[in-house]
Amino acid sequence: MDVQQFKVTEAAVDADSLTGAWSGAPALAASGVAMINTSGERVTVYVSAGTVTVIAVDGVTTGLTSGMFHLRRGSKIAITYSVAPTLHWIYS
Repeated sequence: MDVQQFKVTEAAVDADSLTGAWSGAPALAASGVAMINTSGERVTVYVSAGTVTVIAVDGVTTGLTSGMFHLRRGSKIAITYSVAPTLHWIYS
């Protein structure tokens, strides 16, 4: 594939991708319970505020307590907290 073919393919993929907030995103689950990306698209989950001790993506502890986390289709994010954080799910 040459550069021009790559750019055409990339533009086609980008045109098909959803943008903005995922309106069907799951509500915050109970502490430690995984939430699944069922959107059919890649999403970014922004985690802020609250009192968070662990964030795990697909069962792997990230070492972070806030930030943005990229989830593939079917991926899971589990957040352990004592005060509920704020989540924003955005197509990425």
